[in-house]
Amino acid sequence: MSGTKVDMDNVAVVLCRPKLSENIGTAARAAANMGVGRLLVVEPYRQEKMIMLSAATRAGEQLIENLEVYGDLGEALGQFDHVVGTTARLGSDRGPFINPRQLARDMIGLTRNNTVALLFGTERTGLSTADLRLCQTVVTIPTANKESSSLNLAQAVLVLCYEMLTARSDEPVSPGIKLAPQAEVQSMFDHFCRTMLRIKFLPDENTDHWMMSFKRVFHRTGLTHGDCNLLRGMCRQIDWALANPDKLDQEDPADEA
Repeated sequence: MSGTKVDMDNVAVVLCRPKLSENIGTAARAAANMGVGRLLVVEPYRQEKMIMLSAATRAGEQLIENLEVYGDLGEALGQFDHVVGTTARLGSDRGPFINPRQLARDMIGLTRNNTVALLFGTERTGLSTADLRLCQTVVTIPTANKESSSLNLAQAVLVLCYEMLTARSDEPVSPGIKLAPQAEVQSMFDHFCRTMLRIKFLPDENTDHWMMSFKRVFHRTGLTHGDCNLLRGMCRQIDWALANPDKLDQEDPADEA
């Protein structure tokens, strides 16, 4: 097949709080089959190497050997430019949602300049709402009915990675912008939230819920390093104005020159 495709070298799979070593291994096999070269696990309940290698088979052996283990989800995701969360549980606080094929089309241009993490939750309950708040995109895999909506971990990994591997575009695809790493974006959001709380624009209770409205606006186009600096500069100016209300009406010396 010809056409522009997703750069799988810039795609990684991240497993959040997996329970079973076998599932880490089978997820590694699925990811490797589709050309993914990085596997990260966050707070694994078990990490038995021989069991993981056995489940990964020869295909996923290298991913297990180079497995990256983290104790904090924010730290694991902070290095990536774009994070894709996956869920079978729908709700107004957890979306908006797209399907894997829509995701793959979006990734064709994005992965040319940016690293992407595909985030999967623990086997029984998946990603929490708090986990999904760290994501720019949320994907749900369609199934025949609600009773069969839950896939096992390796199946979910395989579906998303397959769609990304096989996605093609015959139209010219813009390489898009270089996004800021998630650690920088999250730091900006933390500062923005503190400032909005200071001016009473955000409520003290359920603040994260209300912050999602801002995040959705910013995530529509993505945030660059310059965007983050601009927004933090605005917050610093608001913070200064709150601390120095008596100086707001003073003329700027530069205006007199």
